[in-house]
Amino acid sequence: MYLRYLFKLIPAIFVLLISVRQASACEQDEQCLATNQWKFGIALGLGATSNPLVGGDNIPLVILPDIAWYGEAAYFDNGELGYQWLEKKSFSFVTYLSLDTERAFFNFWHPANILLPINRLSSIADAQAPSKAPDFSGPEQLSVSIDNVSRRNWAVMGGVRWYYRPNSAEWQLSLEKDLSATHNGTKLDLSYQHFWQWQTFRFSTQVKMIWKSSALVNYYYGVDEQDKVEPSFFYQASSGWQPLIALSLQKKMQNNWLWLNRISLQKLHSGMTNSPLVEEGNIYSVFSGFAYQF
Repeated sequence: MYLRYLFKLIPAIFVLLISVRQASACEQDEQCLATNQWKFGIALGLGATSNPLVGGDNIPLVILPDIAWYGEAAYFDNGELGYQWLEKKSFSFVTYLSLDTERAFFNFWHPANILLPINRLSSIADAQAPSKAPDFSGPEQLSVSIDNVSRRNWAVMGGVRWYYRPNSAEWQLSLEKDLSATHNGTKLDLSYQHFWQWQTFRFSTQVKMIWKSSALVNYYYGVDEQDKVEPSFFYQASSGWQPLIALSLQKKMQNNWLWLNRISLQKLHSGMTNSPLVEEGNIYSVFSGFAYQF
C-alpha cells in the first residue's frame, strides 16, 4: 500500500530533485557525483502539487528522498534508469527508461497515512463541478470522477534526451515512447533554463513546451464504454502542447545543506481539459524547504 503512495509522488519528486541536483552539481570538482557510488539526500519542507482531475486530491510535498547512482556511462537518478552515450562539457546525449507520470493523478490518497495533512496547501483555485450533465430519465449521474472510471495503468517510457549547455543556461530536448504497450503514446519535451549566481544564492527560470500524443492523452483522460459511465460522458481526448514556466531560488548552506524554493505553472491543452474527468486548466506546484546531501 505504501509503495502505491510513493508512486504518486514521482512527478513532483522528480521535478524538485532536478532542482536540488542542479543547485549542488559540480560547483567544485570535489562536489561532483563520484563514479560508481550511490548518492543519497532528502528534502524537507512544505508544498503541494495541484491535481486537475475531478475527485483528485492535491499531492503534499513534505519529505522528498533523493537517490542517485552514476557509473562510467550507466546511471540511476530518482526513478530514471539511463545510459550516457556522449558526455561533453557543453552537450550530452542519453537514452533512458522511466515511468509515465500521468498515472500519478489517479491514485487514491490518504495524507495522514504517510506524512502531514497538508493536502489543502496548494488549493490555489476553487474546484468547479463539471457543467455537463446527461439527459436521461431516472437518477442523474451529475459528473464523472476518478472514482468511477476504470483503472489507468502505469506505462514504461523509453526515451532519448539531448542536452546543450551554453554559459549559465541549459537546453533539453527529449522524446519518449511507451515501451510497455499500455497506451502506445509518445511525448516530446523542449525546455530552456537560465541560471544566475550571486555569492551562495542561485536563481533560475525555466520555460518548457510539452507535446503529448492523442494515444497518451486519450488513454488517461478519455472516457468510453470501459469506464461504465453514461454514454453522454464519453470523450475522445486529443493531442496538444502544454507550456510550463518555473522559478527556483536556492542558497547553499554549510554542512551539505541547501535552502530550496520552487514554484511552477503548467497550462493544460483543450484536448485534455474538455474531458469530463478534468476540472482545472492548470497544474500548480510550490515547495519551500531544506535539502541535505549525505
